[in-house]
Amino acid sequence: MATSFLVVTPLTQAAEGGGSEYLPGFYGDFGMAVTPESGYYLSNFLGYSTADDGNAGNSLLFELPGVMAVTDTKIAGGTYWFGFYPYVLRTESNSTLPDGTKIQAAHGGAGDMYAVPAQLSWQWDTVSLAVFNGIVLPTGEYDKDRSLNGGRNYWTFDNNIALTWLPFDGAYDLSLDFGYMVNTENEATHYRTGDELHLDYLAGYAISKSVSVGVAGSYYRQVTPDTGSGVPVDAIQGEYSSIGPAMMYNVQLGEQTVCFSAKWLREYNVNNHIPSDYVIVRTVLKF
Repeated sequence: MATSFLVVTPLTQAAEGGGSEYLPGFYGDFGMAVTPESGYYLSNFLGYSTADDGNAGNSLLFELPGVMAVTDTKIAGGTYWFGFYPYVLRTESNSTLPDGTKIQAAHGGAGDMYAVPAQLSWQWDTVSLAVFNGIVLPTGEYDKDRSLNGGRNYWTFDNNIALTWLPFDGAYDLSLDFGYMVNTENEATHYRTGDELHLDYLAGYAISKSVSVGVAGSYYRQVTPDTGSGVPVDAIQGEYSSIGPAMMYNVQLGEQTVCFSAKWLREYNVNNHIPSDYVIVRTVLKF
């Protein structure tokens, strides 16, 4: 997902502007591969990230209010479903140049929409498997001469496979998602960010039918070099991890069950940017 801010740092970064459409831990949720019952769902992500090392910093507030449709259609025995997530954001950055000059910028508005046109999922007793292709569309505001933008002005195709294991009658939750992202060229700059892989995970425990707690985390790495115009000769291909606590709470509102989940992740083993903190809250309910 879209971490669509740019900020001056002391490192020569790979990926255009040192950023990515991937958001650490976005896929790492409770029961991430489990198939809901058929119907339409509201799935809203609200998140905030921040980073600051004294010389440079940035912050991002974002929301993705989406709709998921779980159908009765079966393909190769798997349940077919799809979803669409518009994206809005507010981002700010600040940095200090070697001569002491301070640079500040801010931007808000539409970001790059996220869509899952096809997802298939299977259930076998305590094991669930899902495969899907997430697409990030270049719908966000973009100007190549602006330091901060709402979007990155290229398409990203994120191919994912997710697995969930719920042993001991569902008391424990072990979920894993592996994704491989392929980016197209930014036509405004003729720069193409290399391929990226990411791994999201969650290990949880159900305290009751309503409350679960766990640990979530992620790993990210750019695996192929950037190409096109303006690629730094000594560019560092990004690699970093994140980890932090997570919880889920289900509340009954009339005949509807509303699911709230939240996580706080801290990056570590970072080699291409300032370590960031992420807070993500998700709300899911069936229409």
